[in-house]
Amino acid sequence: MNEGLQRAGFEKRCVAFLIDHVILSIIMTIGLFGFAWDLLQTAFELTFLVVMLVIFMFYFSKDIVGGASIGKRVMGLAVRSNDNADLTPSYLLLFLRNMPIVVWPIEAIALLCSDNYRRIGDKLAGTAVYTVSPKVTPRAIVAVVISLIAAFALTLTITVTMVMRNHESYRVAISYIEASEEIKSITGDITEFGFFISGGFSTINGYGDADYSIRVRGEFGSARVRVRLESTPISEGWVVVGVWY
Repeated sequence: MNEGLQRAGFEKRCVAFLIDHVILSIIMTIGLFGFAWDLLQTAFELTFLVVMLVIFMFYFSKDIVGGASIGKRVMGLAVRSNDNADLTPSYLLLFLRNMPIVVWPIEAIALLCSDNYRRIGDKLAGTAVYTVSPKVTPRAIVAVVISLIAAFALTLTITVTMVMRNHESYRVAISYIEASEEIKSITGDITEFGFFISGGFSTINGYGDADYSIRVRGEFGSARVRVRLESTPISEGWVVVGVWY
C-alpha cells in the first residue's frame, strides 16, 4: 500500500465537484437545447428521458479513466480503493460510487461529517479519494473555475441563440427582412445576418409572441432591425406586426 498518498480534503473535492458539475451542465444544455430541440417539440417526455439518461450515464462514468474525472485531474485527485491506495477500482465500482450523486446535497453533508473524507458513494463502492498530485495552486484553481463559468455562460448564450434561429418565428422574420425593399435601401443587397440575436419568443395555448433584434449586413452597410411577430389559433403561422430599424 502507498503510504505517501493522503486523503483528499473537503475543499479540493468541492472544487473538483464544481468543475465536473459545470461540464455536465454544459453538456446537458447543448444536448437538450441544441441537438434535441426539434425532438423536444414533438416528443418531449421521451426525448427528455433519453437525453437525461445519456447524460447521467456519462456522469456516472466520469472517473473511469485512471479513477479521475476532469475536475479531479485539475485538483490532483484520484479515486482509489479504500484498502489499497495503489489500486484503481473497477469500472462497475466507479460507476456505483457516482450513482448517489443525484442527491448531491446529502452526499455533501455526508462528506462534510465524515472523519475520513468519504461520502456515501465511497462507502458503497469501498473507495476513497486521494491527493495524487499535490502541486495545485489557488491561482490555478480560481483560473479553472472562472474559465468553466465563462464557458458555461458562452455555451448557454450560443445554445439559446441556436434555439431562436431554428424557430419558425425567426425564419418568418428573416424572410420578411430579405423581402423588404426599405431595409435593402439602407443596407444594399443583404449579404448576411448577425449570429447573436436579442429578444425571444413565447407560445401559450396557441397564442404566440416573438420579438427579435437582428443585425443585418449588406453591400452598403449594416442596420439593426427589430421585428415583432404574433401568432393566433386562427392565423396561418407567424405574422409580422411591427418593424423598426
